[in-house]
This record gives sequence, structure tokens and C-alpha cells, in this order.
Amino acid sequence: MGAIVLLLDDDTPAKPGEETRRPVQICNSGSVVDRFELDIVGDAKDWIRVEPAEVNVFPDHSAGAELIFTPPRSADIPAGAVPFALRVMSHEDLEGSAVEEATVTVGAFTDFGVKLVPTTRRTRFGARFNAVVDNRGNAPLKVQLYATDAEAQLRFTFPYKEIEVACGKGAVAPVKVRPVTRQWRGADVPLPFQVLAVHQGEDGDEEHTADGAVVRAAVIPDGGVRFVMAVAAAVLALLALWFFVLRPSVESDASRGASPNQTPSEQENSGSGGGGPAPGTDPKGGAAGVAGGLPLPPPPVDGGAGDLSAGTEGTSATGETSGKKDAGEPEGRAGDPSGQESDPPGGQDSGRENGQDEAGAAFDRRIQAEAAVSTEFDTEARYTVPAGSVLLISDVTFENVAGDIGIVQIQRGDEILRQLALETFSDYGTHYGEPMRFGPGEDVVLAVRCDAPAGRNITGGDAAACTPGAYLSGRLVPVPAGE
Repeated sequence: MGAIVLLLDDDTPAKPGEETRRPVQICNSGSVVDRFELDIVGDAKDWIRVEPAEVNVFPDHSAGAELIFTPPRSADIPAGAVPFALRVMSHEDLEGSAVEEATVTVGAFTDFGVKLVPTTRRTRFGARFNAVVDNRGNAPLKVQLYATDAEAQLRFTFPYKEIEVACGKGAVAPVKVRPVTRQWRGADVPLPFQVLAVHQGEDGDEEHTADGAVVRAAVIPDGGVRFVMAVAAAVLALLALWFFVLRPSVESDASRGASPNQTPSEQENSGSGGGGPAPGTDPKGGAAGVAGGLPLPPPPVDGGAGDLSAGTEGTSATGETSGKKDAGEPEGRAGDPSGQESDPPGGQDSGRENGQDEAGAAFDRRIQAEAAVSTEFDTEARYTVPAGSVLLISDVTFENVAGDIGIVQIQRGDEILRQLALETFSDYGTHYGEPMRFGPGEDVVLAVRCDAPAGRNITGGDAAACTPGAYLSGRLVPVPAGE
């Protein structure tokens, strides 16, 4: 025979972190006094022991001992039934040794925590955090998640508010945090908040909190404001540079490009379509005259070109005078190739009677000079205002189609009114806001100084004279009676 082990049935759980005892009886069924050694076999031997570890038992007698359970407070030992075995070794009869198997119920305990990852985030519109729930207990854990901030400046969103965590494990629950109001400008504002994990147990609710913060940043950062202000300042500086520096300079250059002999009103009128290109330019856009290096058109082949200076004396290349009026020739209009008489005011003037009104009759006349090379203004073409009339000239078109070089003048008798260099134009018109006035009997004179003829004559040879002309336009007004 041998040892008999008697374990009393006991459903009392062994609480983790505490000590629990259970009695046991060792009976000697042998015929001699025997000494028994007691120990625990199994995975639970680290936290189960028996006292005393040895007992001496007389035959047909029993001895008592105690099993002591001290399960640690750890998730490594899950709650529930844990098997173990009590081994009784006989010193007198080895075959009489015994092993008694049993189980012990390990009680559940709750131990968990919660934390935020990351704890702080900077945002303008919203941020995402992760709430990490760590179950350090020995039983599955169910927790509900909540969030709150003291100043009610934040909104919280949980994809799911209740999570279950296995013992010894952790679970992650996302949390979206959004400021209630936006901050458009200014410094960053920290907004603290808390996330709560609540477990409803048999002994009541247990909760843990994790602190976090959202740093609300401005929608428009200070750097962006400074950049916009710098761009605006640069734009204003460029506008000021244009209106106060560059634009006046451009206008000044444009005004200097006008004819130096023009008055401001003449420059304005000629620039707005007064009748031809500005002085110093060719009709094709190039610089006019010999100095520009461009070929000039030949003078028009007109049989009456020399007769347009009727009433004047032009000197030819051989020294002979041309264009003289014959002794028996009736006196006609100066510079008129037809040689017809000048029409007095109120008379026939090429059908311009219909243009007569209380302001006078419309007037237009072309005069042309043919001047040999000279250093003096010794060649003239003229028109004499009829007696009893006043000539108001509002438009003058100067002609230099041959491209001669020299100087041409418009004179009132001996008084110089306008002076132009021939090489600066080929056809140039000017309108006068205040017309030039020529009284009765006064001469409209086209005076010429020829420096270098540039045209070609009818026979194809080089021209020996400058042939500028002028077209005059205005009104011929009768002088009131008694003046």
C-alpha cells in the first residue's frame, strides 16, 4: 500500500496578488511509519506551494497540510481554471507514492491605461490622433471612449466608441479633433483636451484619461501676410515709377521728336492727322533726304512745273531767267500754271461760289518755286491778296517730292512766319488753330534757299534747281465797307 491524498473541493478563486490556502490530507495505508515529501507539479508550480513540505504519518493515520496559492497580478496568468498536481513521495515504499491532479480558479483583475499618439498636433482645420488602450489585466476588457475639453472649443469624432481588448494586448482607436471656429490671423492658440476610457465592471466603473492638445494655427500665416504686403508694395512702387518717372520721360522724348519750328498747337494738330508725315521722315517710314541714305523719288514730269512760279524770276543753271511774265500777257494768279486772272471776292473762282458764306469764300492755292543753288533766299513764289479781301490761311502743306536740300520759308511780305529744312520732309501738312492772316494787297511768299538739288529733270539729267511747293488752304473774307 502507500499514500492516499485527499483534496477538499473548494471553488474559492485564487485572487491575483493575494494568498489563498486550501487544506489537504495525507493518509498512510502502509504497515510502517512513513515519511512523505510533498511538492507541486505543472506550470503553476511557481506560484503554488504546499506546507509543510514533509510529513511523517503512522500506519492507518493521516496528516494535514495546506496548499498555498499566490498567483501574481499579471496578464501572463489568464483568469479561469488552472490545472496543477500534488505529488506525494514515500520514503519507505516508492511504489506507494501518489500524484493527485486538481485545478484552481484564478480570479480576474482589471488593469488598463490609455494614451494619445501624438499628444499634440498643430492644425488649421482639423487633426487626427490615435487613442491607444493597453489592457494589463488577465481578462478581456471592454471600454467606452469619450473626449472633452474645458472650453468647448473642439469637436470630437470616434469611428467607434466601444472597443474590446484582449488580456495583455493593446488596441488603437482613431480620434478626429476639429476646432469649432477658425483663426484667420494671429499667433497659435493651444486648445487642451482629454480622452476618457471607461470600463464598467462588477465593482463599479473604472476610468482612465489621456491628455492631449490641438494647437490652432492661423489660416493666413504671418509670413503670407508679409509676402502679400511686399508684393502690393512692389506693385505700388512700379506704378509710381511709371506715372512719375517713366511716363513723363516718354512724353518728353515724344515732344522732342516733333519739329522744333512748330508751336505746341501745331504739334498737336499735325500729330492728329494734319495732312502728312512729320518733318524728318520719309512717307515710307525712313529718314528723308540725302542724310538718310534712302533713294528719293524723281520729281513729277509736269510740263507746267516751271510755270507755277509765274510772276517770279527763277534763275536757271545757265544764268538765264525763266518763268517771266510776257509783256502782253494779262496779269494772272501768281504761281498758277493756267495764267488766269485771280478772282476777286464775290467773283467766279472755279465754282466756289457755293462755298461762300458770311465767313467768306473757301480758298485754296498751290504755289511752287524753282530755285538754283544759292546761299541766299533769292528765289520766291508768291500770291497777292486781292484788294478788299483778307486771306485767312488755316492749312499749309509743304512739298519736297524731289528730296532737295535747303530751306523753305513762308513769309508775309518780308516777315518770316514759318521756316523748314527741305531735307526733313517730302510732304508735310500743318493745321493752325488760329489761321495766318494776310491783309489786302499783302503777299503770301514762298522763299527758298537751295543748297543741293536732289531730283532729276525731264530729260533725265540731274536737276539744277530745287523745286519745293506749298499748298495753301483757308478762306478769302471780304473787308467790310468803311474799313
